Amino acid sequence: MKFTFAMMTLDEFTHLNEARQAEALLEHGIYLTDRLYKNFSIFLYQLDKFYVEVYHNLRFDIMQGMRCFEDDDALQPYLESIDISCLVNS
Repeated sequence: MKFTFAMMTLDEFTHLNEARQAEALLEHGIYLTDRLYKNFSIFLYQLDKFYVEVYHNLRFDIMQGMRCFEDDDALQPYLESIDISCLVNS
């Protein structure tokens, strides 16, 4: 059963079960970038006015969790890897 998507808050997203969170992320999330940390590939998505990190355990090849946040300061580990050259006049 597919649910209808409207603007979602961080609180609404965190109250969804894991399957619904994944569905919302896959259908409406915007993939931004990824990074490596220890045994994890961490994928960063934007969903409306908040961000979601998806932790993929490389050792066991499984998704091991998500972290959601609205604070732009939490984007710090990604800043160097985001290409903004298309936004800067050459």
